[in-house]
Amino acid sequence: MQNSDETKTALLHAAKRLILEHGYAGTSVRKLTAEAGVNLGAVNYHFGSRENLLNEAILESFLEWVESVGEVSSELTDSDPNAGPLEHMAAQARPTMAELPRRLSLFVMYLEALLQAQRSPELLGRLAAHYAEQRRRASEFIIAGTTGGDPPPRDEPLPRMVEVAASFMIAVVDGLFFQAMLDPDAIPTGDELAMFYEGLAAATRATGPAASG
Repeated sequence: MQNSDETKTALLHAAKRLILEHGYAGTSVRKLTAEAGVNLGAVNYHFGSRENLLNEAILESFLEWVESVGEVSSELTDSDPNAGPLEHMAAQARPTMAELPRRLSLFVMYLEALLQAQRSPELLGRLAAHYAEQRRRASEFIIAGTTGGDPPPRDEPLPRMVEVAASFMIAVVDGLFFQAMLDPDAIPTGDELAMFYEGLAAATRATGPAASG
């Protein structure tokens, strides 16, 4: 028999799987509980409602994606300790674009949650906290990738320009999602986006202080 934490985790995992297969509207409480192997009352007991569970699953899925893409930065740091922010963005471009089509349905559901949040201060606060956590994790990867150092403790503020860079990276991905919704054939491939960042990095090196000296 599952304990309370195990039941909650099982429901979240079930929700992550089912929303990709059936969408937001098609993921019923009955499907969720059958997939998780728990009783019908578990959804309301642990999350308050089906909607709260699905929203939580969507947000966690995006954070897991941030983590998986960020691991590429760690690998780049190991192979090239002198890699700068643009080199890290180039390295992340390929896994980001490879996964983006599969995440598109999640992004659409996220937009639906965002619309709901305009009438729900509680949900709006959760979405804002989610974006703050995305920025925090992206910032930590930037710090680790460009300095080789550990990120500051959670109770210490991040350097402002690192936060700006993290916000920019998130905005780029969000923008690509919007374009993919409208014209999926027009968005760049991972190789194209990586080449763009690599070109910017090369141009930056060519015009930097060392080049003019």
